[in-house]
Amino acid sequence: MMRTGCRVIAMAALLSFLLHAPASARKDDGEWNEKLKQLEQIWVFDGTGVHNVGNLQMHVCNWGCFGSYPASNWPTAEYPSAQWHANSGTEYLFIAGLWFGAKKGGIPVVSTSAYQIEFRPGGLEAPEQKIYRAFEGIQGGSRLPSPPDDDKDGLVDEDWHNGVDDDGDGKIDEDFAAIGKQMFTCWFTDDEPTAVQVYPEHTPLNLLVRQESYQWEEEQFYDFVGIEYKIKNYGTNIIEDIYVGFFADGDAGQRDREQYWMDDCTGLWEGIRCAQKGERQVPVRMSVAYFYDKDGDEGQCTGYFGIIFLGHDIDPLGDMAPKKVGLTSYQNFSGDQPYENGGDPTNDFQRYELMSKIQKDRNAEVPRDYRMMMATGPFRELLPDSMMVLQVAFVAGEGLEGMLKSAASATMAYQGNWFDVDGNPQTGILGRETPLPGPVNGVDPDSCDIDLELLAAARGEILWVNNDCFEELELWNDTRCSKGDATFEDYQTGVGGKETQVNWLVGSAPPPPNMRILPGDHRITILWDNFSEVTPDVSTLELDFEGYRIWRADGWGRPLGTSVLSGPSRELWQLLEERDLVNNVAPDIGFKYPASQQDSEGRSGWQYEPLINLGNKDEILAYFEENLWYFPLDSVPCPAGLSDLECDTLEALARYSLGFEGGLQYYKFIDYDVHNGMHYFYSVTAYDHLISGGVPIKPNKYGDPSSNFQYTVPLSDSQEAEGFSDDRVYVVPNPATAASMAPWRLEPNMDDPTGIKVEFRNLPECRATIRVYTISGDLVEVIAFDGTDGHGTVMWDLVSRNGQDITSGIYLFSVEPEDDGFERTIGKFVVIR
Repeated sequence: MMRTGCRVIAMAALLSFLLHAPASARKDDGEWNEKLKQLEQIWVFDGTGVHNVGNLQMHVCNWGCFGSYPASNWPTAEYPSAQWHANSGTEYLFIAGLWFGAKKGGIPVVSTSAYQIEFRPGGLEAPEQKIYRAFEGIQGGSRLPSPPDDDKDGLVDEDWHNGVDDDGDGKIDEDFAAIGKQMFTCWFTDDEPTAVQVYPEHTPLNLLVRQESYQWEEEQFYDFVGIEYKIKNYGTNIIEDIYVGFFADGDAGQRDREQYWMDDCTGLWEGIRCAQKGERQVPVRMSVAYFYDKDGDEGQCTGYFGIIFLGHDIDPLGDMAPKKVGLTSYQNFSGDQPYENGGDPTNDFQRYELMSKIQKDRNAEVPRDYRMMMATGPFRELLPDSMMVLQVAFVAGEGLEGMLKSAASATMAYQGNWFDVDGNPQTGILGRETPLPGPVNGVDPDSCDIDLELLAAARGEILWVNNDCFEELELWNDTRCSKGDATFEDYQTGVGGKETQVNWLVGSAPPPPNMRILPGDHRITILWDNFSEVTPDVSTLELDFEGYRIWRADGWGRPLGTSVLSGPSRELWQLLEERDLVNNVAPDIGFKYPASQQDSEGRSGWQYEPLINLGNKDEILAYFEENLWYFPLDSVPCPAGLSDLECDTLEALARYSLGFEGGLQYYKFIDYDVHNGMHYFYSVTAYDHLISGGVPIKPNKYGDPSSNFQYTVPLSDSQEAEGFSDDRVYVVPNPATAASMAPWRLEPNMDDPTGIKVEFRNLPECRATIRVYTISGDLVEVIAFDGTDGHGTVMWDLVSRNGQDITSGIYLFSVEPEDDGFERTIGKFVVIR
């Protein structure tokens, strides 16, 4: 993969174009810096868009691609790209992106997200085009089978999760569909002005694309990331002969291996696999294009990574779209070769030729650096203001069999379940699930039964047909999967009056609670709310919460390709404590009593009363309750002098007191078994119970700590003026050696070039400046800090103000307070390289 070759140079040039304007455009530094800041907020480079609640960690771009460009100079290169297992440092992807090919005025055009970035978020005029995060149970995110009209305005999911008031009611994102334990949304177009300038030879199709991606924490579902694209023609021209697909550059290997991408292979698997659905197995038909490392890198890279098409627009008659979901083109290419000799396509004509070619290449089993393209179509046309939908998933697993198992789980999650939404028992019966709008004539509604019916529907009427009957029969007659006591009706869609499919519906553990971490001196305080207890199961709608688990991970060293945002590897998590409802379901260790009380075993309760030091709390809480009583659907105006966080907490307490939706109570746990300066992750997860006859009988689904973690470092407290002692201000470790710094050393990254640190501790409770000198008096570094928040620790990475690692020697430091109540402190420490 020539990381110093044309692709990296192109990316660097593009980034330079995006983030640097010509001198003539810079009216003044302040104005330009503000524009640069805004632009960096639109192009999301900060690592916040990383799926990290499952075992497959993937970076999400807000311009239609997935992956982080590892081993390049792209700003996202250090984030997980497609890392499996999570936080292992083993990657399977360089970059993958959406391709949309069509003819505009008879000319082939392909808009792409990779390598060329023709899909882009908006410019400075659209700062809201960033990445948004949600999860099942979030306020405003209800969907079927729960009542989906969150704002009770008679409309369903009309306010897409995008930071914009889509329905014009003055509210933002108050009624959308939240899917999975982690959901990212963004949107972009193919005609943004900078794209037109960078690629003048490309003709935009005037597409607006909404991208959503989902991940779950349960083991059955945590090895894939699901994606849904809604692609709208917001131009004035008809787009014809459409193909939609994915380009992917798969790189399998450990990040710390030189050119780990040069011994990969790629292929396509098509067939039927068994997927687990409840207590029985269900056969599913799949087409998966995949990458893997040929020799497994001595056991470090034994996984397979694939992309599977799950759904797209279909036409029962086959006129406007394919009759069924399927892959029509799979092409692979490698090496620095011209397109004619099997190399990458370089223009729209070549890309469209590949996408529209009804051909599937043979598996490439000679180790090289491979790219591949997969597509489906044709779709006859996309009219102005019309939309088409595509659903895909990235999957990973141990070997080919493990990946196919993950792909089958992704297929089951996508298929979801069927519901009677229109309340009409005559729609969705006899296996007929697909509405065919009239006018149509001579249509057999079920071509699989023995009766030939030729029906018609006039304009404005709907004819319901069994569009997937052959697939249903094929899967029912397949003998590879254990059917149990299932009947053919269990394999059919459109039965029992159920005409609406709800995709991505997975029965799962309760969502994790909202959580805060407060580091202290040799202690960590964890605060969380009871959100998990009041959120029904998304599939059964039962309140089946059973208990909480508190987790901690330490010993983390920031392996390559990881960060505090992606979290620790799975084996580092350890369970600190577990408690549940007292309801005859083990372990039956109660937690719903105040922290000031103890049970018979001497365990304190977890209930915590927030804002106990807030003046006039009772009066303010009464104000919130009165407002909510009369206006329960509105947020209470925040009184002057209170922070947004305080007002959010007060409103949640008031809603809980009134028994209204959104009411919360709070819990607290303190971990004293920690060491100052060390790296820790904490998580609070929930689990549910299985209900039989309305009674809980046993624990059921457990949340995973990766779904809800935060990073922290316990810090020494700052010293108050009264009783301040300069003898207590010191540097640790001292001497600073490779061995003494090893326990808290992290692997270097762009922001932390050495990965090492020392700490200045017990500093004064005021603003102050630390100056570090050599023994001969040369100034090495100047560090400003603010101890007024109670924390008395400052970290230093042993890099001088000139950007150089300091050498071995004795160093002096002075702490110079801005508050006259504190004295100047002088000390010394030793560095031994």
